[in-house]
Amino acid sequence: MRYVSLHHLHHSTFSHGDGHKLPAVHVARAVELGYTAQALTEHGGTSSHFQFEQAAVKAGLKPIFGLEAYCGPVGENRSQWKYHLTILAENQDGYRNLNRLVTQSWRDHHYHPTVSGENLKHNSPGLVILSGCTGSLLACSLVGGKGIPDPTSRDGYGWDDARLVIRRFASLFGANYYLEVQPFYELEKTCRINPAYERLSRETGVPLVATCDVHYPRPADSEMQAILHAVHRKNQSIDDAMRAWNYDVPMTFPESDKELGERLMKTGLSRDAAWEAILNTAYIAERCTVTLPKAERLTYPIQESDWELWK
Repeated sequence: MRYVSLHHLHHSTFSHGDGHKLPAVHVARAVELGYTAQALTEHGGTSSHFQFEQAAVKAGLKPIFGLEAYCGPVGENRSQWKYHLTILAENQDGYRNLNRLVTQSWRDHHYHPTVSGENLKHNSPGLVILSGCTGSLLACSLVGGKGIPDPTSRDGYGWDDARLVIRRFASLFGANYYLEVQPFYELEKTCRINPAYERLSRETGVPLVATCDVHYPRPADSEMQAILHAVHRKNQSIDDAMRAWNYDVPMTFPESDKELGERLMKTGLSRDAAWEAILNTAYIAERCTVTLPKAERLTYPIQESDWELWK
């Protein structure tokens, strides 16, 4: 496998109500499939990273630490104005900035921790940014969604708005910014976005990267995600959840580069673009070199008189 699972890159049960199985199970599945590295990017937090690193190091898998952030202005609590963004820590400075983003996002928003533009700007060094899923600012600017109306242009794309979003992110993150393409050819929106990203990549020079939005380790676990959604959203039955979401679309590990490439091409990407997007996952993985900071072990200064307590 050249592909590295980078998105939402990857969710475990720490993405409450959305991901399934603990980090160690996801690591075991990655090793079983021949992966050399894997990212973990939970919704809004980094609390799973310690378990993830322990399991990955033990299994000989390189861990990459990240976050799927909700992004929006401070004080905005409506979910339709919170856009998704995939953030990875490239180095130790980047990991400190990643945690600063999370800390400030909880200070600003108690329910959905939300990263503001200013927060991202002030903590940008050492971060790799992927544009996000179909709920990202870039995707919604291009084809509509999450409060942004569908474009009224002749071909139904908001090209100028999308280019503006790309220019802003590229000006801040430079070569550390990527356009995120996903292999869900079963979804009409993905089949609109991916070929458009290929065109925008050619125009702007911002490279493509493939992600699979993994939420569970095996295809058979898809039913559990429907149950989690129904429980988490409280007002839905499992049947309602099944009708509202495409649970037959596999949100799990691709089992080979060939499988992933074929699925990407079915979305409308050219063969060259699909392969570039896959290879860029390995390139990003090589650059991400974070090890979690370790606190020094605390020791109690024992004196001779202390031993009298145990006699």
